[in-house]
Amino acid sequence: MAAVRTGWDGTAARLRWAPEWQVAVLVALAWAALLAGAGAHGGPAGHEQHVHAHDAGFLAALAGWTLMVIAMMVPVTLPAVRHVGLNSIRPRRQWAMALYTCVYVTVWVGFGVVALLAVRGLHAALMLDDRALLVCALIVAAIWQLTRAKRRAVLACKRTVPLPPVGRRADLGCARFAVAQAWRCVCSCWALMGVMALAGHASLLWMAGLTALIAVEELTLAGRRRLGHAAALLAVAAAAVALGA
Repeated sequence: MAAVRTGWDGTAARLRWAPEWQVAVLVALAWAALLAGAGAHGGPAGHEQHVHAHDAGFLAALAGWTLMVIAMMVPVTLPAVRHVGLNSIRPRRQWAMALYTCVYVTVWVGFGVVALLAVRGLHAALMLDDRALLVCALIVAAIWQLTRAKRRAVLACKRTVPLPPVGRRADLGCARFAVAQAWRCVCSCWALMGVMALAGHASLLWMAGLTALIAVEELTLAGRRRLGHAAALLAVAAAAVALGA
């Protein structure tokens, strides 16, 4: 019994220094829901249907996008969640991390609205099928990897801000930090997530591959230094899709 208690105390102590584990559980649940086929669809839905079907298809796509954002983009902001948790006083630690995560996801949902509407507009304007648009999106993503703007956004991933301890100023500080981090992530990963707006959240192979790519470049020094390698991989993927692979 003493050994069990000691083991539990040690685990609890480690979790206190990693408060972001609760948000990591949320990420795991999002992946589980996607794997179970929650709200699955094969891509941007309903562009040849009637207006009501359009609306229903868009709402379903946006719900799927939100789940996809939690699965793909929240993992790269876990260090920031940890910063919020460790720099908040204990009585408001859970609230601060929840507020940060909600604001961060909300910014990405806003981007999703724009991305999904853009996909519909491109379908209508260019009269291209999903494969052709996906090839174009992969080429754009590969080019974006090589730009200075992309490099600046990736290198800014470690920036943090001091957070007020209590009251409304603490909430506002936490929300501002979330907006800043989310905007930096959007600037860095908009092209990759644009690919997912075309592929759809039911495309788990695309999700897994792009999540790994985003995690490597956002969370590792080697990934941040080798953006050209990611560009090459995206170019190869574009060629494979174009050839029908």
